[in-house]
Amino acid sequence: MAVECWWCGDPSLPGDHLRTAVHRDVEERLLGLRQEWKVRWLDIPRCRRCRHGHALDRAVRYVLVGSFAVTGLMLLAWGASRAAGEVWADEWQLVVPVAWTLTWWILWWWIRLGRWRWTAPKPENHADDHPVVLSLFAEGWLPGAGPRSGERPTDRE
Repeated sequence: MAVECWWCGDPSLPGDHLRTAVHRDVEERLLGLRQEWKVRWLDIPRCRRCRHGHALDRAVRYVLVGSFAVTGLMLLAWGASRAAGEVWADEWQLVVPVAWTLTWWILWWWIRLGRWRWTAPKPENHADDHPVVLSLFAEGWLPGAGPRSGERPTDRE
């Protein structure tokens, strides 16, 4: 039996879902060196089209972040070499990584806000607005499979 996709409303099959988690009752054990908590996994129904759209968005975002990092490091090295008086690269050699990064940035914006919205009408984090997830939030559950790194049980109260 097909259920309705939470992102677009189309029918979805049981295998095409987003698995998300909520947690609560974080306790510190062993003099604060260990934390334990309860976790609950939820399956939010989504259709194959939205699953592929979310995967495409995630992949482009990862490439974009990597491109920004590499281009930023190259520009930093180029600027430092110019400041030191020994030019590491000509300006025209930096056009390729900057153009590459801008191309991925435009593609990502086009996917998120532009003509490719048909792949996934709403972003993946729209799962937090699902009625089951909202009811668990109202009961005191928190988003994610566990507390963030370094977070203490009293930080969220």
